[in-house]
Amino acid sequence: MEFDDCINQAINFFENIDEILFQITKEQETQDFLIEVLQDQLFKTGEDGDGVSLGDYSPVTVQIKRAKGQPTDRITLKDTGDFYRSYMIEAFEGGFIVDADGQKSPSDNLFVSYGDDILKPNEETTTLITEYYEPKLLEYIENIFR
Repeated sequence: MEFDDCINQAINFFENIDEILFQITKEQETQDFLIEVLQDQLFKTGEDGDGVSLGDYSPVTVQIKRAKGQPTDRITLKDTGDFYRSYMIEAFEGGFIVDADGQKSPSDNLFVSYGDDILKPNEETTTLITEYYEPKLLEYIENIFR
């Protein structure tokens, strides 16, 4: 490949970076990864994406959770698993949106109770996501210059 061709390919790459990220995010493997790291964050920390604790369980709930073998030292929002199973990723050029069904009952919505940031990645999760995308982008760049 000639130098001018390399330059043009590099320019094309940067002009189309949002589309490239969109294509990567649409892949089922990527969506599965994103959902897994976001669920792990919520389950392991009991915090929203800003690091704010979701609170503590009541003594009665602690007893129920212990009987089920579930964590009692933090709110995980994974009692039945319905909320976690509802996670989905919507890819768009320039990023993605994480969504889930927070409606536990007609009068109980997790987003009303805990805020939209329960789906937001914290710093550690953002780093994991960035580290996931880096080799995929490098692979794309390598293919340009082959």
